[in-house]
Amino acid sequence: MSSTSTNDIEEVAAVEIVPVADINGSTSEANGNPTGSEQLPVAQILPRQTEIKEEVQHPVASAPTQNGHGDTAAPPPTEHLSRPAESMATVNQNGHTNGHTNGGHTNGHGTNGTALPQNGTTATPADPSKPVLLVLCTSSTAPGHVLPLCELTRHLVSKCGYEATFVGGNQHRHLIAASGATFFPVHESLTLEKGPFRKWGMERARYEEGLPRMRQDFKTFFIGQIPGQFESTKSALLDIRRRYGCDREVLVINETMWFGYLPFKFGAPAPEGFFVEGNERKMPKSIGVNVTPLMLDSVDLPAMPLGLLPVEGQGGDRGAVRERDALIRDLLYKYVVKEAYDGFREHMKACGGTQVPDEWMINLSVTAHDATLQMCDEALEYPRSDLPPHVHFAGSLARRPVPQGYVFPEWWQRDVVAPAQEKRRHVVVVSQGTLARDYSMLVAPTVAALAGREDVLVIALLGKPGAELMPGILPPTEGGRDNIRVADFIPYDAVLAYADVMVFNAGYGGFVHCVVNGVPMVAAGLTEDKCEVAARAEWAGVGINLRTGRPSAFAIAAAVDTILASPDTYRARAKELALQVGKGDPLAVIEREVLALTGAN
Repeated sequence: MSSTSTNDIEEVAAVEIVPVADINGSTSEANGNPTGSEQLPVAQILPRQTEIKEEVQHPVASAPTQNGHGDTAAPPPTEHLSRPAESMATVNQNGHTNGHTNGGHTNGHGTNGTALPQNGTTATPADPSKPVLLVLCTSSTAPGHVLPLCELTRHLVSKCGYEATFVGGNQHRHLIAASGATFFPVHESLTLEKGPFRKWGMERARYEEGLPRMRQDFKTFFIGQIPGQFESTKSALLDIRRRYGCDREVLVINETMWFGYLPFKFGAPAPEGFFVEGNERKMPKSIGVNVTPLMLDSVDLPAMPLGLLPVEGQGGDRGAVRERDALIRDLLYKYVVKEAYDGFREHMKACGGTQVPDEWMINLSVTAHDATLQMCDEALEYPRSDLPPHVHFAGSLARRPVPQGYVFPEWWQRDVVAPAQEKRRHVVVVSQGTLARDYSMLVAPTVAALAGREDVLVIALLGKPGAELMPGILPPTEGGRDNIRVADFIPYDAVLAYADVMVFNAGYGGFVHCVVNGVPMVAAGLTEDKCEVAARAEWAGVGINLRTGRPSAFAIAAAVDTILASPDTYRARAKELALQVGKGDPLAVIEREVLALTGAN
């Protein structure tokens, strides 16, 4: 929700599918239960035990295979089960893999406006006395979850001297390579070519936004990936043992929406090569990293992800509110998402996890690890009296530099940078997101709301390099469009440096970027975790929650004008939060947590 699963489950669901809405903005929805929805059968993904040859040996030097385009071709995870792993990355002069598997080329940025730190800084040599890091991250399609994990990994590799293996999709191979980690491909059932993501994405469009679509997402994008994630995890662990030997300590860094490590936490046998004294197997410790709103149940908060705001109260009033919230949670788990609730446990047991607590999967994704880091400042989350002591607020990642080689639109200097010195008009940025690019939802109504105004410059971001507006997607406007600028892609941090308001789809990445840059926001999102993101923007006092994913032009204009007319409220609060968030250092936090769990020097 993104992402309860992702920053934006739309990023996972869309998979480059044609937007749901047609050119006029109408959608195809069904109130019933569309047929054809199915999960991946566990038996088709998990190999029979007799088919798995868990040989563990010391690293074997072998030449990388080539795919005909000069890129290093990584064998699929299933091949790693029965033979020594081939090198999946180029090898440097010290014999350590550096993860640059894309012919040495990386582009340094993703499609959601974020950029990894560029190469050229002095890197700390790999230290073989330190643990090997295994990074597990939801990597289905969009990079919303991958990029923060890449930034953390890059710091641990280049500044701290760790060696890392990063499990991900081939579409994110260049991002993973830029982090300095060795790329390890996900199981074929999680690839765009052979996985069910396109099918799931098309099916979800037939469900009404809100609870019906949320329930469908839980059944597919959440628990449907568990068998493939488990097999990817097991293969990567075996590969690490083959390359580094049985004596090297391993630490898992687990993005919380990757459920494939949890079976090991709940009793699944450890793979060969993970032993303590005697013949007892023991899995590596793990650090959870949560890059979505913290949707861990609490006695102090309403059920999530319904987008309900916490109620302030004391004494009897507070007790009544808690009873109400507990009742809603009970109804949610027993009826609304029961199929996913039970399905999660079934998948865990099929993967060998026989000791699964009777808990909602989102709770377990946070609490099962030895430590879990919430990637935001504490000021962006609701207060809780029952937050587990091993869950820590790491802070928000800092503003990122403009990617090397990026070229701004031809109007950028003239219409944005130069006028900023005189502040002749307000800048309003609108973005629908990075993959679910249905521009009729936000871009079109924002243009309709603000076109022709002399006091406002509108910058509409299409979310991906090379993206274009379909003919007729923008509505006719009486005042003309002289104040409208459209760009396929501008890095968020670059454009938000000049923005007065951001109109966005309530994705968590966009929310954090706005806070870091001190920009108030108009949040328009209803599905997945978007309603929770929009609720937090409202609660924190930095934005207006429109409580829909398809707002009218009138609603957008009213919200933008309210923010612009109230600089001492929304803008001041956004600047205040930016100062507070800017004091955090999540890179130092992840470094300390790794040291605390491993004792590495």
